Amino acid sequence: MLLSFTVGNFRSFKDNKTFSLKAASIQEHKEFIREDNNFKLLPSVAIYGANSSGKSNLISAIGMMKKVLLSSVKTNPTEELKTDPFKLDELYLQKPTFFEVVFISGDNTYKYGFEYSPKKINGEWLYIIKNDQEKILFIRNNEGIGVTKDFPEGNGKEEATAANRLFLSLVAQLNGKTSLSIMKWFEDLRVTSGVKDDDFKTFSIRYLFAANEKSKKAKEFLNGMDLGFFNIRKSETGIKEYVSTNIAGLDDILNLFSDEINNTIKLPTIETGHIVQKMDGTSSEAFFSNDEMESEGTKKIINMSGPIIDTLERGGLIVVDEFDAKLHPLLTKKIIEIFNFPESNPNNAQLIFATHDTNLLSNKIFRRDQIWFAEKDRNDESTDIYPLSDIREQNGDKIRNDRIYEKDYINGKYGAIPFLRS
Repeated sequence: MLLSFTVGNFRSFKDNKTFSLKAASIQEHKEFIREDNNFKLLPSVAIYGANSSGKSNLISAIGMMKKVLLSSVKTNPTEELKTDPFKLDELYLQKPTFFEVVFISGDNTYKYGFEYSPKKINGEWLYIIKNDQEKILFIRNNEGIGVTKDFPEGNGKEEATAANRLFLSLVAQLNGKTSLSIMKWFEDLRVTSGVKDDDFKTFSIRYLFAANEKSKKAKEFLNGMDLGFFNIRKSETGIKEYVSTNIAGLDDILNLFSDEINNTIKLPTIETGHIVQKMDGTSSEAFFSNDEMESEGTKKIINMSGPIIDTLERGGLIVVDEFDAKLHPLLTKKIIEIFNFPESNPNNAQLIFATHDTNLLSNKIFRRDQIWFAEKDRNDESTDIYPLSDIREQNGDKIRNDRIYEKDYINGKYGAIPFLRS
């Protein structure tokens, strides 16, 4: 489970800002709280904010940390690392980007982070946390890499680490047990877009039609969404039909594929079953191409069913930008409830998402610490993030849990809304 993520000098994030899934000391919806390794954690968090406030940048930062770590093993010694620093202050163009995550993997809680610039890793560190005490496993700075006795798998590998390569990645490549477990946590972390859900289409098709219990749960998940079809089955289509249906603007390229190639290369797709009324008054089930028959929202739910159920089954973490895009608010609410309640989420999976859907801003759906806001500073355009549970009234009191959050947010009480000019 994720405890916190900190980012600095990345896109609109100037100074270090921390996003936390630790439960605050508030009273509502105690049934949502999960306890793991003596930490009280949240199963879902929604992020609100105006367009260009930094919501997507926070999610991109999580994805970038994962990408830098997992790709480090393939980085050539002379290769420059991809950076995207805060560009509205020239001083920050010379500073490293900062990423740090605190998370639980198995029975252990770790704090891992690094700072990097295009030509080198400026700093890197790994701690293990027990009984609120942090113990260093290794630390890296301009003077080198220091490995403690509690991280024996790192011994002797310090000098073999290139300046632009992460030490954790190297140790994991050499089968370090702790390093591999941390790398596995990042591999299992899913960061995706609610708009570009086609990325998971093939994964979901395979997941839905595998001969195992997970496939059954994925189908039950779809049935619970009441999407209008009565059955679902796997099918195949030629590459020309697949591309023309799923990728716009490629008509000229499609003409390069001969009928022979089209008939040889088959790609998986889905057909949905509907009841067809016949002329004689009877009815029967008929199957139609999901891509041609179903709405964009239905296709999105199907495409994301695999990652969502897989995350729930593994007790993992899924992070989604524009989660509500193309979805009815009741469908979005249903998915949130699946993550929130222990009965439907027994493995403590977590969902983080960015949204503009104010229908979800309700004390019936979320605790105050599950609602976060992203807001840009009007002076330097840097992003700040904060939870509803930290906001104070003018008299210093916290926002009460019987407030109408949606109304207060639209009226600007919590910030993080666009300033519209008349």
